[in-house]
Amino acid sequence: MKRQNENPDELGLTYFFPTGQTDHVWSDEAARATPPLSKSVFLDMARAAEQTGFDALFIADSWSGHQREAERAGHQSPKYHAPLLAMGLFAATEHIGVITTMHTTHHKPAHIARMGATLDAFSGGRWGWNVVTGFGDPEAKLFGAENLVEHDERYAMAGEFVEIVRRLWSEDDPIDVHGNFYRVEGRIKAPRPVQQPHPLLVSAGGSPAGMKFAAQHCDQIVVAGNTIEKVQETSRRVDAAVHEAGRTAPLGTTPFTIVIVRDGEGEAEETYERLVRSLNEEATMELAADILGGIDSVRALFADQGHSAAARAWGSGQGILKLFGTSEQVAQQLIDLKTQTSTNNVLLNFPLWNPTELQSFAPVMDHLRDAGMWRPPSERDYSW
Repeated sequence: MKRQNENPDELGLTYFFPTGQTDHVWSDEAARATPPLSKSVFLDMARAAEQTGFDALFIADSWSGHQREAERAGHQSPKYHAPLLAMGLFAATEHIGVITTMHTTHHKPAHIARMGATLDAFSGGRWGWNVVTGFGDPEAKLFGAENLVEHDERYAMAGEFVEIVRRLWSEDDPIDVHGNFYRVEGRIKAPRPVQQPHPLLVSAGGSPAGMKFAAQHCDQIVVAGNTIEKVQETSRRVDAAVHEAGRTAPLGTTPFTIVIVRDGEGEAEETYERLVRSLNEEATMELAADILGGIDSVRALFADQGHSAAARAWGSGQGILKLFGTSEQVAQQLIDLKTQTSTNNVLLNFPLWNPTELQSFAPVMDHLRDAGMWRPPSERDYSW
């Protein structure tokens, strides 16, 4: 049996794994500077992340390839299918967890239950599921629907979906479910997940319906906010959703961050400003049309701006917490985040990703370890 961390004083560090030349700073310079994705690059990055000491890898995913300029420039493209990619990464690593994005709206519960059980058993309890409900009409059309299911109904479907998956994982006898959205009879073949009571469940819905879903069904929720104060505001909304759901266990918040660590004072900030100057506006507009048009919580971040200004702001990561500076400075920023909010895990995105860039984060971990806030997965029996 693989357990989850029960120490509230420890901070999890999850690496946002590359699924494109760039993610969340859609800079053409960054796209040119990062290596083209391939088997060897994926495995090198996973091994570098494990060697550095990250707790887990987070693989984002979506289905529709209708963003043509973004695809040509390498912004959020290519995206290898997350659960298939995870199997290769598990085979090349020993300790690091891998969280894969898998959609509820486009699958049946038995699909996810069997894939998830296989991933968790194969990895020895290192798999987590990022539960998403879908992104926009172009994605829905790929699966034969004219439009994506309405926002709040998607979350109601996802709640029933997750409950069925968990029953398929945990119950030895056949189940018989006649729900509002799904009908399932029977049981899946072994194996079953190693983690108990179930693998890690993560979501990133910031809307009221998304937070309600996370409070009822998930272990962690990914949140946005470009300052500690805004992360605190979101944490209060999460706490209210947890209270309303009658949940007794804490729901861990996971702020999404952009990280640049450099040796010299001000060098990290200079690197970021240089990247923003080469922002690909056409690709950004394509991606933002999906994100700002389809995710209410992201749209709300830039409610006081026009669509094009909001797109450029999102494309340069203005709505995301930035961890820039020397290793000491970034470590202190993480300590402040941990002590001043309900953060239990941080999702770290490196705009100029490569093995050396990941290894630049190792001194940050050393500082966190000295502060009693982190230990590497190789020294413990849990991934998160």
